[in-house]
Amino acid sequence: MKVHTVVIGAGTIGAATAWHLAKKGVKDVVLIERNTIGSGNTSKAASLMTLVRTKEPMIPIIQETYQNIEEIQEFTGDSVEIQKVGTIHIAASEESEKNLENLVAIADKHSIRNREISANEVKEYIPWMDTDKVKKASYMEDDSFLDAYVLAKVFSDAAKKLGVEIMQNTEVMNLLHENNEIIGVRTNKGEIECENVVDAAGAWANQLSMQLNKPIPMAPVRSIYWITKKNENLFQKGQPMLVIPDAMAYTRPESGSLLFGLREEDSPHFHPEDLNKEPNVDFLGNPEDAWNIIINHGKDFASFFPSFEELEIENCITGISTYTPDGYYTFGPFKEVKGFYAAAGCAGAGVAGSGGIGRMVAEMISGEEPFTDPQPFSVDRFGEIDPMSPGWRQRCADSRSKKKDGG
Repeated sequence: MKVHTVVIGAGTIGAATAWHLAKKGVKDVVLIERNTIGSGNTSKAASLMTLVRTKEPMIPIIQETYQNIEEIQEFTGDSVEIQKVGTIHIAASEESEKNLENLVAIADKHSIRNREISANEVKEYIPWMDTDKVKKASYMEDDSFLDAYVLAKVFSDAAKKLGVEIMQNTEVMNLLHENNEIIGVRTNKGEIECENVVDAAGAWANQLSMQLNKPIPMAPVRSIYWITKKNENLFQKGQPMLVIPDAMAYTRPESGSLLFGLREEDSPHFHPEDLNKEPNVDFLGNPEDAWNIIINHGKDFASFFPSFEELEIENCITGISTYTPDGYYTFGPFKEVKGFYAAAGCAGAGVAGSGGIGRMVAEMISGEEPFTDPQPFSVDRFGEIDPMSPGWRQRCADSRSKKKDGG
């Protein structure tokens, strides 16, 4: 079998990349997934698609994803079930108030709709919240969330309609190369010759790239969030998402329940060899963390939520985010290996950026000028690293642990 490009990994980023390649007229694209489409860490993403980011180069990439969603829904006739509820950013201290003013300035610069709202208005939107400590609040009205599994599925359906071959339950074992040039991949079902490979294998991407001694500057870091039991009186459909930096917390509605995340002070990181390849199987790290984090780090969140300690928790979800030390995405070509591209290193915002990342990589492969500056996301921006070393993984974990807001 001989094709033009192999994309490894059918999460949102891999599926979007395959679609963009086909959309540009690239013939013979194969999307390979070890399990099934969207079944890995994609299926565990909280998927808050916040548009405004303190890391401004990411904004056009996220805006592209929103445009892609409209396009693939029209093209396939399928809905990604996006929930446009907006995000309310809360400032309850002088520091967070200044940070929020900066975030609003960035939103205005990029024409992202927002408006300042009063504490009373916050209470109207979020009746369970104690707003006494609110100094400033801004409502980013166009923010949305969705089920990342559904987004990956619709991206892949759009790609398939344009001629992309999708191989599920197929594992790439080896990258094949000669004279610093990609010539194919070896899977558990045979070899495929190709000119280009896109490594979008998420937490396991470095296991492939390091076969060529080409590190991707990211590491698998745990993400964790909780879902309460249903209480439609408190958590109505359409309730806005919340970002509360002073509590290191975020929330979004979840079918009559509340999904909430608390930032960990020391997020666990993992060697990819220690991760289970089967989707949706393990609690990552110490299972007692499911309650210890709430007990030890939920007090600030509880100060905004008087009924918090009375809540019944339905589930605790752990997944993997591929974090980078600087919090930027990682994608693009490996300059020393012709035809080899990375699309991994989501920095906790992979779903939101999936369409934009896919377009950027497709433009690079097609020889087009990227629609926005790719330099902040380059695979070699940290120089020589060992992505498997504990020290490097800790740097990546620290990036997540120190992240306080939705930007």
